[in-house]
Amino acid sequence: MKLILHGITFFLCFTYSIAQQSANVQPGVIGSYQKGLQGIGPDFGNNPASENFYNQMRDNLANMGIEQKIELEDIEGSIYLEDEFVLGTIFFNSDEESKMYMRYNAFNDEFEIKKSKLEKDETLALLKDADISCSLNNDKFKYATFLNDKKVKSYGYLKMIYSTDNYKLFEQNKKLFKEGKKAKTSHAVSFPHRFVDETNYYISMGDNDPVYVSRNKKELVDLFRAEHQKEIKQFLKEKNVDLKSKSGLVNLVAFSGTL
Repeated sequence: MKLILHGITFFLCFTYSIAQQSANVQPGVIGSYQKGLQGIGPDFGNNPASENFYNQMRDNLANMGIEQKIELEDIEGSIYLEDEFVLGTIFFNSDEESKMYMRYNAFNDEFEIKKSKLEKDETLALLKDADISCSLNNDKFKYATFLNDKKVKSYGYLKMIYSTDNYKLFEQNKKLFKEGKKAKTSHAVSFPHRFVDETNYYISMGDNDPVYVSRNKKELVDLFRAEHQKEIKQFLKEKNVDLKSKSGLVNLVAFSGTL
């Protein structure tokens, strides 16, 4: 598996990862500017988010007195939700804009898109904008504002997994990098550098921003309308809902739709 770090040309749109925002990049305008899409100029030829990751890793190892060049092949796991490009649909303001092959980079929180599966076709990155969404494998992804587990306003891709008139349940898929550890003795266990999965859930009420779903029942109940909270508490108690599972949360939100 190869991580595309260099030579990416953006003709439809571009990403706004935190690292990219700090880069000195001048956006150029393309033919689809009337749809709110922009492209990066031809002088932009790398991916700052990925470059920063490798630079940070080299610095961390150097601080430990280790000189090591890290390549993607040295890390177990994948940065993608699914490695293969799959045909999906891009929407602008809920209207279908185009169909392209895509895959979700859960480490950098971006969608990589191509016209076809051919290796010669350029790999693009979908613009991170609230007006632009996409569907892949029957899942709908939107770039949204939400409150994370620290109750801090954040931005990223969320996947809608259940909706009622009053509430929506979203899933967030992330890939986290875990630094490897070499055994210091023959009795210790070594761990390789690896990417691991993390899944978070969010609930939105009405048109409010989605809020992180805590495993604390009181905090969870507070995400629902005051007039619904008594029934929600009773449902959680009677059904012994597993707050760690998708199915448990789907059942809870489905129940809330009956109130």
